[in-house]
Amino acid sequence: MATENQGVDLRDPGKPRTAKRGAPDAHSEIYVDHLIQKLRFDGDEIVRSNAAGALGHTKSKKAIDPLIYALRDRHVYVRNVAAWALGEIGSKRAIDALKLAALSDDDELTRGKATEALWKIQRDSEVNLIEFR
Repeated sequence: MATENQGVDLRDPGKPRTAKRGAPDAHSEIYVDHLIQKLRFDGDEIVRSNAAGALGHTKSKKAIDPLIYALRDRHVYVRNVAAWALGEIGSKRAIDALKLAALSDDDELTRGKATEALWKIQRDSEVNLIEFR
């Protein structure tokens, strides 16, 4: 299974990671690229949401644009995790997309996760986001 070779089982996030010899480090470019591909193209919303979460843990700036795009995923859980992940990465580049999600997503939890992400970015980067316009 391709996901297992990458050191993480994206179908079961609670399962211990079974990194194989030669498997990339969690912060390597190969690992991040693999997760981005899963987030963008996998047909399973569980895999996409787990990929979004893993990208948040890597804090890779390379993941910002794919995560912003994932804020428009048709599945609410993917949007929730993408908002959380953007907060973990903490990039100012995500502010406009998170504001839009915080103000207009159909799901209350997604709006909340986007708002939390905005507050985290504000706290960590000292950007003033109090006024949502």
